[in-house]
Amino acid sequence: MRTAVERGMLSTTPVRQQMNNGAADVAESQNPETADLVGALWRYRWAVILPAIAGAIAGFLIYLRTPETYRSTTRLMLESDSPAILDAMTGDVRGGGVPSIEIIQSQLYSDKVVKMAFDDPRMQPFRDRFGDDPGKYIAKAQKAMVLEPEVADTKTAQSLVMLLHFDGDNPELCEASVRSFSTALQNFLNEKQKDSRGDLIRLINDAMEKIHPKISESEKRYSDFRRDAPLTFTADGIAINPHRERQLFLVGRRSQLFEELRKKEIALNQIEAIAKQATDPTVSLAVIAQMLNVSISLNADGIAAAEDMTQTDETLGGLQIDKELVPLMIERNKYAAQFGENHPTVKELDVELNLMKSELKRIVKDQSDRRLQILKDNKQEVVDPRAKAAEAVASVIYASKAEVGLLKNQIKSVDAQIASERTEAIKIAKFEQDNLGMLREIERNRQLMDQLEEQLSRVSLTDEVGTTQVVELTAPTQAYLIGPMILKMLGIGTFLGLGLGAGLALLLEKNSSTFRNPDEIAEMLGVPVLTHVPFFKGRIRKPKKGEMNPFKDLDPYIAVVHQPASVPSEAIRSLRTSLFFEMAGPGGKVIQVTSPLPGDGKSTIAGNLACSIAQSGKRVLAIDCDLRRPQLTDNFAMAEKTGISNVLNGDCELKDACHATPISTLHVMPSGPIPSNPAEALTLPDMGELLESVREQFDFIVLDTPPLLVVTDPSITASMVDGVIMTLRIRRKSKPNAKESLNILRAVGANVLGVVINNSDEAGSSDGYRGYGYYRYGRYTSRYYRRSGANSGSDKSGKGYRGGNRGGMVIKGKGAAMRGNENGQPLLNDHAGIGSNAGESNGQES
Repeated sequence: MRTAVERGMLSTTPVRQQMNNGAADVAESQNPETADLVGALWRYRWAVILPAIAGAIAGFLIYLRTPETYRSTTRLMLESDSPAILDAMTGDVRGGGVPSIEIIQSQLYSDKVVKMAFDDPRMQPFRDRFGDDPGKYIAKAQKAMVLEPEVADTKTAQSLVMLLHFDGDNPELCEASVRSFSTALQNFLNEKQKDSRGDLIRLINDAMEKIHPKISESEKRYSDFRRDAPLTFTADGIAINPHRERQLFLVGRRSQLFEELRKKEIALNQIEAIAKQATDPTVSLAVIAQMLNVSISLNADGIAAAEDMTQTDETLGGLQIDKELVPLMIERNKYAAQFGENHPTVKELDVELNLMKSELKRIVKDQSDRRLQILKDNKQEVVDPRAKAAEAVASVIYASKAEVGLLKNQIKSVDAQIASERTEAIKIAKFEQDNLGMLREIERNRQLMDQLEEQLSRVSLTDEVGTTQVVELTAPTQAYLIGPMILKMLGIGTFLGLGLGAGLALLLEKNSSTFRNPDEIAEMLGVPVLTHVPFFKGRIRKPKKGEMNPFKDLDPYIAVVHQPASVPSEAIRSLRTSLFFEMAGPGGKVIQVTSPLPGDGKSTIAGNLACSIAQSGKRVLAIDCDLRRPQLTDNFAMAEKTGISNVLNGDCELKDACHATPISTLHVMPSGPIPSNPAEALTLPDMGELLESVREQFDFIVLDTPPLLVVTDPSITASMVDGVIMTLRIRRKSKPNAKESLNILRAVGANVLGVVINNSDEAGSSDGYRGYGYYRYGRYTSRYYRRSGANSGSDKSGKGYRGGNRGGMVIKGKGAAMRGNENGQPLLNDHAGIGSNAGESNGQES
């Protein structure tokens, strides 16, 4: 007799099903992340509920142990007659004389105010409680008293409303303390108001008297510094280092001279190259004249004469010099207009202009004298024109070299001046730093003086306009109970327990090793979920009076014959339909049914599948290959008959081991005697020959094999069949077991058709797995039927009609039944034992 675990069929009450359905619906109505969270909390609800109960109990115990606390409250208003003042530093508008709530709190908790409250006559009855020691009362008051503003914005208010609370275990002490502190705070602020203005004015005046001498001393020291420092100050008082300015000017001048030198050297090189390359001096002279943009010719006597007579006139030469010095003169006038005629840079430019003008005039005079001398010499004697042209070219080259040499000397002189000015600029750089430091010190003292004067004005204005005072708006309330609150304690304890339980549930969910839904199975295992077979109670339908039940010897859990209209039968027929599509094509006949572990219900699924395929009109052979624990053999009551072990041993023929069943198209080959070496028996070549033989005689062959993780038998037969179905019952550690089983099948090259989830309803209630919920639609299956002809669902005798499978018809009544195939031809009759039960079974598949 099998146990319920071995069949994988455990009971589930309707109440638990409804609870699971409700949790699933709530989870599905939210997003996936929320659904997973809600699902985890529901699955481990015990882990959430127990800490919540424990937290509520702890909260109740804390409530019982916590002493009662009373509170007395009064409303105070701090107001000022002073207008709002704009803070020049921050730009905020503040109340005239109203201090901030933080300042009031610090004053209220001060020893002076607390002592004033303790000395109040209303505290006389309670002084003995503190041993007439104000220190003990101060420690008590600082913990029990609370001052808070009634409004949030206290910066721009002309008045400040505050709530003063005092908490304690004695209601009379709370009321007396609130009254005494209210009076003490009013007296303290009134006394402070009288003394604060005089002290503040005195402090401000003392500070101003100290700062005035500092400002005068700083200004005198800065005046002496400007008089003696070797710096130049502009009209705006900006200090300038004259040597640095001169250095910058000379650097620019050197760049100009260097560019001019470069041009003169290029012209000189070109002239010398022309003089060397030309064979006729007259040609060289003409080319040089063209390059220099001057006109040079020889007179009739062969004397070279310049058509431009300005070259021999010293006055015109001086004008040409002034023209060349115009840029330098413009720069000199610019510095003179900016810094004055006495500025060192202007004086240096004047010296340079005079030096350059005198040098250029000397060069012009020497050139003119040389040209006149050449003219005079040429008139006295007749000279060859080619020789005169050569002399003219040599004169031009000489003059160009003189100009180049002059520019080089000027650049050398400017370099020396730059170095000198740089040295002098570095020497007086310290005076620039001293100048900046003195200016910062003077500015800082002036700003401080301005702030003190502004503060003094504020103090004077506050004294003239009004004062600050404290007014009691409401009398202290009678002490009322504020704690402990039982609902609050229970709520906090329950909330903390729920948080702890939720964390524990999520931790358990994270470490869970079971599947939660079909998508997770398909994603992890990489194979589809063919169907879900829900839990059902195995029972044999009682026949009517005078009626024979051909299936009475079959196992009660063969639901497709005993309970054809049940939801498990519909699940098996759904599996059959999936197999027809998967095995469509040549050679798709042999199907192996296995499972990871015992108790997954593989034998029950194999028996139901074989019966369902046979009911569709196919010739089916069910072989019990579990040679260790032959459950399929027991399901069909064939334990004493010959089976597969007899065939493999050669004790009988194949046809003798195939036994008929109440379903005419279904035959079963039991296990036969259990051999001592089951695994070796299945590896014999006879096993392959046996399967090839039955392929020719049957449309489908269903093999029931042992669990994959227990023995190696199923992995041997998996390589011989056309497809493998793995039966899985969702339970603890089903995830790693299923994954390891699939790896074994893939290692031997098996064609895994999919997974059948057995006992899915029970698994959903115990392990949180949610399948497709066949049981939800079970109540509708009895409503579907096919009417025949024009009848409305009953014949003249009142007998009902139910439609057959795939276009066929089953007529229920008088013990006769006929089942049709797709073409409407009869497949089974009452002789095959299908009767009214078969009619009901076939009527459900539409």
